[in-house]
Amino acid sequence: MDYHLQNLRTGETIGLSPQRTLIGTAEHANIKIAEGGPYLAAHAVRYPTGWLLTGLSDEGVTFNRRPLRAMERVTPRKGDLLVIGDERFTFLSPRAEPTASTPDEDIPPPTCFAYIRNPDGMEECRVVDHDLLFGRLAVCHVQLSDSRLSRLSALLATHGGEWFIHALSKKPLGRNRKPVAYFTRIENGDELLIGPLVVRIEIRSADEPVSEPQVTESQMGWPDPPDVPSRRANSSPSGLPSPATDFPELTDTPGPRDPSAGPDLAALQSAAQQLEQWMKSHHVTPPPQEGGIRGWLGAQRDRLKRFWFDTPETTSARSLRTAGRVEEAFAVLDRAIRARPDSPELLRELYRLYESVGLIELCYRPLRQIEKIANARGKPDPWVLETLARLCERLSRNNPPMFQRALDYWGKLETATGTSYSRERTAALARRALRESGFAGHSEGT
Repeated sequence: MDYHLQNLRTGETIGLSPQRTLIGTAEHANIKIAEGGPYLAAHAVRYPTGWLLTGLSDEGVTFNRRPLRAMERVTPRKGDLLVIGDERFTFLSPRAEPTASTPDEDIPPPTCFAYIRNPDGMEECRVVDHDLLFGRLAVCHVQLSDSRLSRLSALLATHGGEWFIHALSKKPLGRNRKPVAYFTRIENGDELLIGPLVVRIEIRSADEPVSEPQVTESQMGWPDPPDVPSRRANSSPSGLPSPATDFPELTDTPGPRDPSAGPDLAALQSAAQQLEQWMKSHHVTPPPQEGGIRGWLGAQRDRLKRFWFDTPETTSARSLRTAGRVEEAFAVLDRAIRARPDSPELLRELYRLYESVGLIELCYRPLRQIEKIANARGKPDPWVLETLARLCERLSRNNPPMFQRALDYWGKLETATGTSYSRERTAALARRALRESGFAGHSEGT
């Protein structure tokens, strides 16, 4: 069945393209709305099992008088009302409503793993349990401040028990080195090119066992950190960690605490504060400079070397964190960071661990250490500067001096990238003004 959208203000009727209909102010939108509205408000597509409308903005979009948030999905019907800012649309069907077939959205999709490789070389794995939006805007799940990525670039979505990739911008989207004009079904082993991001897809059926990465003691080989109480009952004669207790295998064997009780945040915070004090006392030193041909070869090697690089420790810590074993994940990172304090990949995983359990006040130190490492290597990192800017603004709610640091980091990001972030600074100042004036509509998510 086909649908049309009728603009109730102008009376204009526009047919919805089954391949892709984008609604918004964007130049490439199929249905344009008045300036001042969302860049892209909604996305309509007809899957093999039926039509679906997906919200792409958190501001000013309602469906049947209820807010349609970003990534919220609804099945349109004849007579439904879509309101975007001052524009009001109703769904029309030039044909009779079908009576025998309805979209089958209840089929559970197979498990999807997205291995996302960033331009800096860092690869992370995401278990995709919801639609995933790629782009530069704040509503995106995979967000990167890189001009090669559009504000809203692509949508990884499921429907009828299958996974699909949708192109949302004019910039090319690739699947296995072939362009995707609108949308296409994806399969296990596909490689997607979304701007500067390379995304490898792994799809597993529901009855296929999911194995998590394991790391053995032979892959590590670091000594115990100084002045840290041992967490194990037994240790090897050499003083190296015991693999059974210090680097636990990811099995279904329950740990000493009931996972349903959640992590012991008080103990975790206490241990994290000790690690923070240790990091404060560590001074980052620039790598040694060598002259001649050796120095030139070393510089070329460093240019090709990935700044972010997954290690056995980060992989294990991420798997433990995902499994809810936060204390064990922290213990892994604690030891590894004390042994290799100039490792940005370990510090980034520590930041993610703190963020996942809500220890926001501890997130600053690992990010600050990454910034120091990047500066010592002569290559400021845009990701960490932007993350620090947003984090400092959040921390300024309880620590006002941090707000100036947030503005300073936006300035550093401008210097590093050559891109203006005046809009972000203005928005931050506006949020602080609303907060300080006691605006009743303000919330922590504003």
